[in-house]
Amino acid sequence: MRRFFGVVLLVLGVPVIAAGVVMAVYVGPDDTFGVLDEEISTDTAVITSTPSVLDISGPTLHVSADAGDAGTFVGVAHPVHAQSYLQDVSVERITAAGWREDLAHESAAGEEDVPATSPGELDWWRGSSVGTGEQTVSVELTDEPTQVVVTAADPEAPLAVDLTVDAEIDGLFATALLATGLGLILVAGGVVLLGTARRHRRAGRRTTGTGKPPDPAADAPGDAETVGPPPPPESPGRSARMSLLAGIGTGSVLVLAGCAELPGDADGEAHTAVAAVTPQAADDFFAYYTETNNTANAEQDPELIATVETGPLLTSSQMSYQVQQAQDRDPIEPFTVAPQHIAGPEFDAYPMWFVALAEPESEEAGPAYYLVTREDAASPWQAELSVYPPNDAEPVRPVIDDGTAAIADEDSAARGEEVLEAVVAYAETGEEPDGVDLSGGGGLASLPEQGIEITEGPQDRVTAERDCSLHGDDVRWLASESGAMALAAVSCTQDVTLDEDYTITLDGDGYGTIPGDTRLTEMTITHGVSFVVEVDDDGSATVSGEAMLPYAMDYAEEE
Repeated sequence: MRRFFGVVLLVLGVPVIAAGVVMAVYVGPDDTFGVLDEEISTDTAVITSTPSVLDISGPTLHVSADAGDAGTFVGVAHPVHAQSYLQDVSVERITAAGWREDLAHESAAGEEDVPATSPGELDWWRGSSVGTGEQTVSVELTDEPTQVVVTAADPEAPLAVDLTVDAEIDGLFATALLATGLGLILVAGGVVLLGTARRHRRAGRRTTGTGKPPDPAADAPGDAETVGPPPPPESPGRSARMSLLAGIGTGSVLVLAGCAELPGDADGEAHTAVAAVTPQAADDFFAYYTETNNTANAEQDPELIATVETGPLLTSSQMSYQVQQAQDRDPIEPFTVAPQHIAGPEFDAYPMWFVALAEPESEEAGPAYYLVTREDAASPWQAELSVYPPNDAEPVRPVIDDGTAAIADEDSAARGEEVLEAVVAYAETGEEPDGVDLSGGGGLASLPEQGIEITEGPQDRVTAERDCSLHGDDVRWLASESGAMALAAVSCTQDVTLDEDYTITLDGDGYGTIPGDTRLTEMTITHGVSFVVEVDDDGSATVSGEAMLPYAMDYAEEE
């Protein structure tokens, strides 16, 4: 039996030693081994992987690429971002690569040859590198799906790339050493068992091998003599050595199994959504917004402000520049936007948005809110709405759980929409709705009388009409501490038409961009108010708004 087990241990140990040595030499102390080393040439400007290629978790992937003199960009991102960025763009897709399959890739035609934005300008990459020569990015593969994007620093077609992919598995080199050690233990155990088996056979021959058949009379009762001494009993030490070898082998196997973090299948279906913005990306945006906004305000530059603002906020900013120039007013003083709370929901598709809240800095200041939106992954973040309520307004805080904001449920959003309809009706009629606290509404109280009041001349020769509406069809509702909250804007437009052969002239410097020395025959004036609304679960609501601001002014004069 010893001989049998000795041979078994030798048969098991020698391959384990060989495998351990080969693995240790191939992997090296950095736990990294090569997966892919290919040169890919394509008529497209972008090479990208499909999410299914990297549907494993555990290893850290090191992706290196060199696109030559044009410079190289390599990045990894969630497919929600990468697919939006590459939508309608012709790409070369890697569909299979790695341990079990050879590299496979195919061209996918799109309407555009290159992405709309250089990849290095975007902030949603999990990891990225751009520059001349070989660029490398590393990313730990988790259950969150991952997509690789490789292109020139300034994307252009065609593209030729030297692509190298290495995988790092923590503890793999140590596992190789343990495998080698385990193999040595198995071989040593086999040698010991074979040696003891050989000695046992020799001892047996010395004690029982007389060369004659046994004498039946030797066992008769009363005999005083025996043929020879009885065989020695099994040594307790040998059994202990057998148990020790078995224990060492079993323990080594257990340690070996737990030393390396072996790859597993990723549960990508549980992570199809991604946070709209990271805290660092939000901080970077507001730092850039502050700088750009102050420069645009100082220079009264409508094109520059359009790079960081959109929607009602952009409309009011650009109109304010026109009014400042028409009235010869000083530009807005510089100010800093640095919110403390970033409420970004998770999304599985674009567009994306988040809400930012800046707490009051003093008793004289109120809270400040920003709604920031992004149409697609190739677009920059832009501030769509800002609200600076009165200084006595209590901050409305969205619910943030583990860094992620919760979108309000359908019932809360429906109650909120009813409140917004009541606010629009109030802007037109001046009749305050029940259950809605408008005491901090700011410029909302001025909207019912928005425009120019004509007090002189025959009133029957003047036709004035007003119309109010809510900005946009999709108000973004977040769960708040009391129910639901949102930022919104309502605007009202006054159309004034004078009868034929009848004109009016505004006093003094005129009104906004409408001059005071012009005989007017028509005027169209739009004002708006941005506000934050919080709707409680019982249906009551509180509205806090900022000052009424001009959105647009147009006029016609007598020829």
